Amino acid sequence: MTSTFAVAAPGIAGKNFIAGQWSEAGHQTFESLNPARFEEVIGVFPRTDATGVAQAVAAAREAFPRWRRLSRIARGECFDRLAQLIKRDLDHLVELVSRESGKVLNEAKADVIEGLHMVQYVFSTARMPHGQVVASEVADKESFILRKPKGVVTAVTPWNFPFAIPLWLLGPSLMEGNTAVLKPS
Repeated sequence: MTSTFAVAAPGIAGKNFIAGQWSEAGHQTFESLNPARFEEVIGVFPRTDATGVAQAVAAAREAFPRWRRLSRIARGECFDRLAQLIKRDLDHLVELVSRESGKVLNEAKADVIEGLHMVQYVFSTARMPHGQVVASEVADKESFILRKPKGVVTAVTPWNFPFAIPLWLLGPSLMEGNTAVLKPS
Protein backbone atom coordinates (compact mmCIF):
# COMPACT_ATOMS: atom_id res chain seq x y z
CA MET A 1 0.00 0.00 0.00
CA THR A 2 1.32 3.40 -0.99
CA SER A 3 0.31 6.63 0.64
CA THR A 4 1.04 10.13 -0.52
CA PHE A 5 0.64 13.47 1.12
CA ALA A 6 0.80 17.08 0.03
CA VAL A 7 3.42 19.24 1.64
CA ALA A 8 1.96 22.52 2.86
CA ALA A 9 4.72 24.67 1.53
CA PRO A 10 2.86 27.61 1.57
CA GLY A 11 0.62 26.77 -1.35
CA ILE A 12 -0.19 29.26 -4.06
CA ALA A 13 -3.78 29.84 -5.09
CA GLY A 14 -3.27 30.81 -8.72
CA LYS A 15 -5.54 33.19 -10.57
CA ASN A 16 -5.62 34.81 -13.97
CA PHE A 17 -4.54 38.44 -14.31
CA ILE A 18 -7.00 40.04 -16.72
CA ALA A 19 -7.63 43.76 -17.22
CA GLY A 20 -5.46 44.66 -14.25
CA GLN A 21 -7.32 42.39 -11.84
CA TRP A 22 -6.69 38.93 -10.39
CA SER A 23 -9.71 36.83 -11.31
CA GLU A 24 -11.03 33.32 -10.97
CA ALA A 25 -11.02 31.38 -14.22
CA GLY A 26 -13.93 29.05 -13.75
CA HIS A 27 -14.31 25.93 -11.68
CA GLN A 28 -11.64 23.61 -13.09
CA THR A 29 -8.19 23.65 -11.53
CA PHE A 30 -4.99 21.63 -11.52
CA GLU A 31 -2.22 21.11 -9.02
CA SER A 32 1.32 22.11 -9.88
CA LEU A 33 3.77 19.64 -8.39
CA ASN A 34 7.46 20.10 -7.76
CA PRO A 35 9.02 17.75 -10.37
CA ALA A 36 11.93 17.09 -8.01
CA ARG A 37 9.56 16.08 -5.17
CA PHE A 38 6.16 14.97 -6.41
CA GLU A 39 4.73 15.03 -2.90
CA GLU A 40 5.13 18.83 -2.83
CA VAL A 41 2.14 20.69 -4.20
CA ILE A 42 3.33 24.15 -5.20
CA GLY A 43 -0.14 25.48 -5.77
CA VAL A 44 -3.52 25.09 -7.34
CA PHE A 45 -4.04 26.92 -10.62
CA PRO A 46 -7.02 27.61 -12.88
CA ARG A 47 -7.57 25.53 -15.97
CA THR A 48 -8.78 28.36 -18.14
CA ASP A 49 -11.52 27.48 -20.61
CA ALA A 50 -12.44 29.15 -23.91
CA THR A 51 -14.56 31.73 -22.08
CA GLY A 52 -11.61 32.77 -19.92
CA VAL A 53 -9.34 33.01 -22.96
CA ALA A 54 -11.94 35.15 -24.74
CA GLN A 55 -12.10 37.45 -21.69
CA ALA A 56 -8.31 37.83 -21.68
CA VAL A 57 -8.18 38.60 -25.41
CA ALA A 58 -11.07 41.07 -25.12
CA ALA A 59 -9.35 42.85 -22.22
CA ALA A 60 -6.09 43.06 -24.18
CA ARG A 61 -7.96 44.47 -27.19
CA GLU A 62 -9.69 47.03 -25.00
CA ALA A 63 -6.37 48.10 -23.41
CA PHE A 64 -4.57 48.39 -26.75
CA PRO A 65 -5.61 51.93 -27.81
CA ARG A 66 -4.60 53.45 -24.48
CA TRP A 67 -1.33 51.46 -24.18
CA ARG A 68 -0.15 52.27 -27.72
CA ARG A 69 -0.81 55.99 -27.13
CA LEU A 70 1.52 56.04 -24.12
CA SER A 71 4.91 57.42 -25.02
CA ARG A 72 7.81 55.00 -25.37
CA ILE A 73 9.34 56.71 -22.36
CA ALA A 74 6.22 56.07 -20.24
CA ARG A 75 6.14 52.43 -21.36
CA GLY A 76 9.85 52.19 -20.59
CA GLU A 77 9.23 53.45 -17.06
CA CYS A 78 6.92 50.47 -16.53
CA PHE A 79 9.85 48.19 -17.36
CA ASP A 80 12.14 50.10 -15.02
CA ARG A 81 9.62 49.54 -12.22
CA LEU A 82 9.39 45.85 -13.13
CA ALA A 83 13.19 45.56 -12.97
CA GLN A 84 13.16 47.10 -9.49
CA LEU A 85 10.51 44.61 -8.34
CA ILE A 86 12.45 41.65 -9.76
CA LYS A 87 15.59 42.80 -7.95
CA ARG A 88 13.67 43.27 -4.71
CA ASP A 89 12.11 39.80 -4.88
CA LEU A 90 15.01 37.99 -6.57
CA ASP A 91 15.55 35.32 -3.91
CA HIS A 92 11.83 34.53 -3.67
CA LEU A 93 11.50 34.32 -7.47
CA VAL A 94 14.53 32.01 -7.69
CA GLU A 95 13.03 29.73 -5.05
CA LEU A 96 9.67 29.63 -6.88
CA VAL A 97 11.29 28.87 -10.24
CA SER A 98 13.37 26.12 -8.62
CA ARG A 99 10.33 24.49 -7.03
CA GLU A 100 8.09 24.88 -10.06
CA SER A 101 10.58 23.65 -12.66
CA GLY A 102 12.69 21.28 -10.58
CA LYS A 103 15.85 23.23 -11.40
CA VAL A 104 18.74 23.48 -8.99
CA LEU A 105 19.02 26.93 -7.45
CA ASN A 106 21.88 28.19 -9.61
CA GLU A 107 19.98 27.30 -12.81
CA ALA A 108 16.79 28.87 -11.46
CA LYS A 109 18.76 32.00 -10.61
CA ALA A 110 20.18 32.10 -14.15
CA ASP A 111 16.61 31.96 -15.52
CA VAL A 112 15.46 34.86 -13.31
CA ILE A 113 18.60 36.93 -14.00
CA GLU A 114 18.17 36.38 -17.75
CA GLY A 115 14.60 37.65 -17.46
CA LEU A 116 15.81 40.66 -15.45
CA HIS A 117 18.39 41.44 -18.14
CA MET A 118 15.68 41.40 -20.81
CA VAL A 119 13.55 43.79 -18.76
CA GLN A 120 16.56 46.10 -18.32
CA TYR A 121 17.31 45.92 -22.05
CA VAL A 122 13.72 46.77 -22.96
CA PHE A 123 13.83 49.72 -20.54
CA SER A 124 17.04 50.92 -22.20
CA THR A 125 15.36 51.04 -25.62
CA ALA A 126 12.77 53.57 -24.46
CA ARG A 127 15.03 56.55 -25.20
CA MET A 128 16.90 55.11 -28.17
CA PRO A 129 16.22 56.37 -31.70
CA HIS A 130 13.15 54.62 -33.00
CA GLY A 131 13.33 53.19 -36.52
CA GLN A 132 16.07 52.59 -39.06
CA VAL A 133 17.26 54.01 -42.35
CA VAL A 134 18.15 51.28 -44.82
CA ALA A 135 19.81 51.25 -48.24
CA SER A 136 17.66 51.80 -51.30
CA GLU A 137 18.13 50.56 -54.87
CA VAL A 138 16.99 53.98 -56.12
CA ALA A 139 19.53 56.82 -56.19
CA ASP A 140 18.78 59.78 -53.91
CA LYS A 141 16.14 57.83 -52.05
CA GLU A 142 16.17 56.62 -48.45
CA SER A 143 14.06 53.81 -47.07
CA PHE A 144 12.87 53.76 -43.50
CA ILE A 145 11.80 51.00 -41.15
CA LEU A 146 9.46 52.19 -38.43
CA ARG A 147 7.91 49.73 -36.01
CA LYS A 148 4.26 50.30 -35.20
CA PRO A 149 2.10 48.35 -32.77
CA LYS A 150 -0.22 45.81 -34.35
CA GLY A 151 -2.56 44.93 -31.49
CA VAL A 152 -2.78 41.89 -29.25
CA VAL A 153 0.10 39.40 -29.28
CA THR A 154 -0.02 35.96 -27.73
CA ALA A 155 2.87 34.09 -26.15
CA VAL A 156 2.55 30.37 -25.48
CA THR A 157 5.72 29.50 -23.61
CA PRO A 158 7.49 26.22 -22.81
CA TRP A 159 8.37 24.91 -19.38
CA ASN A 160 12.16 25.04 -19.50
CA PHE A 161 12.77 28.76 -18.79
CA PRO A 162 9.50 29.79 -17.12
CA PHE A 163 10.70 33.25 -16.12
CA ALA A 164 12.97 34.39 -18.96
CA ILE A 165 11.11 33.21 -22.05
CA PRO A 166 7.87 35.13 -21.39
CA LEU A 167 9.97 38.27 -20.90
CA TRP A 168 11.96 37.61 -24.10
CA LEU A 169 8.71 37.36 -26.05
CA LEU A 170 6.53 39.96 -24.37
CA GLY A 171 9.06 42.63 -23.38
CA PRO A 172 9.82 43.97 -26.88
CA SER A 173 6.19 43.55 -27.99
CA LEU A 174 4.87 45.54 -25.05
CA MET A 175 7.57 48.18 -25.45
CA GLU A 176 6.49 48.70 -29.06
CA GLY A 177 2.92 49.39 -27.91
CA ASN A 178 1.23 46.02 -28.33
CA THR A 179 -0.83 44.36 -25.62
CA ALA A 180 -0.50 40.69 -24.79
CA VAL A 181 -2.00 37.45 -23.56
CA LEU A 182 0.43 34.97 -21.96
CA LYS A 183 -0.23 31.24 -21.73
CA PRO A 184 2.65 29.61 -19.84
CA SER A 185 3.12 25.85 -19.94
